[in-house]
Amino acid sequence: MSGGNHRGLLPEEARLEDYLAQSDRGEIAVSPFLTPGEQLRAARYLTHKGASQRLRLWGGYPDAERRRLYLFPDFYADVPELMPEDGTDPALLAEVGDGGVCAVRIQGSGFRKLSHRDYLGSLLGLGLERDALGDVAVQSDSCAVVFCGPRTADFLRASLEKVASDTVKCAVWLPDDSFTDGRNYRPIHDTVASPRLDCVVAALTNLSRESAQNAIRGGTVEVDFEGEERTDRILTPPATISIRGYGRYVLRGFDGETKKGRLRLRADQLI
Repeated sequence: MSGGNHRGLLPEEARLEDYLAQSDRGEIAVSPFLTPGEQLRAARYLTHKGASQRLRLWGGYPDAERRRLYLFPDFYADVPELMPEDGTDPALLAEVGDGGVCAVRIQGSGFRKLSHRDYLGSLLGLGLERDALGDVAVQSDSCAVVFCGPRTADFLRASLEKVASDTVKCAVWLPDDSFTDGRNYRPIHDTVASPRLDCVVAALTNLSRESAQNAIRGGTVEVDFEGEERTDRILTPPATISIRGYGRYVLRGFDGETKKGRLRLRADQLI
C-alpha cells in the first residue's frame, strides 16, 4: 500500500516511490512478484530516479519470468561486494526476511494428469493473490514447483491438499539439475515480406495482413510485454510477442531471404 503523498502518480509509480523512501531509510525494499511488464516499467522508472544500480530482480532461478524487485540502500551500491550479482538470490548476501523466494514442490499421486491451469487454480482457490506467487513450473504429469515467499511456503505446506481432483503433498525444495521451467514451445517457420510487426503477426497467427493491422491498432498486441499499436514497428529478434486470443510467441530470428526476397522467419509459440 502507498503511504506517502503521491498525488498525480500512477499506482505503480506510487508503490515505487514508497520503495525508494524505504531504501532511503536504510532498509531493503522488496516487492511482491511482478509480471515481466511490471518489471520493465519498474526498471525504467527507477533508472529515471537514478536508482538502477541498487535494483535487483529475482524469482527463484535465473530465467524466472515472475520476479520480486529488491531495492537496496545507497551504501550497498557504494560497496560492490555487498550487492548481489544480477541473476543471483539477494537473500544469499542480505537479510530480506519474508522477502526471500522459496521453491515448493507439489507432488500429486499420479491419479490424473495435472496442468499449469490446475495448479494455479488450486493455489488461487486458497485465497492467495497472484502476486504472492512467482512462476508455477510443471515438472511432469503429476508434479510442479511453485515459487513464493517463506510465509506463503509454510501456508502451502499446511493448506494445499488437492489440485483439481488429485491429492497432493507439498514440500520446500531446492531446485537442482532436474528442474525445468516447464515451458514448452511449438516451432514456427514461415516467410514474411519485411520485419514489420503487422507482417510478423499475420505470419504467426495465419491472419491476413489487414486483420493483423486491426488487431495491433485495437490494442491486443504486446512486444516484449508492452502494448504496441504501431503496425509498422520494425522487430529485432529476439522479441516476445503476445497476441490476445492467440498466445505468446518468441521471434527467434530472420534467417536470410528466399529467391523472391522474402525473409525466412523462425519463431516459437508457447504452448
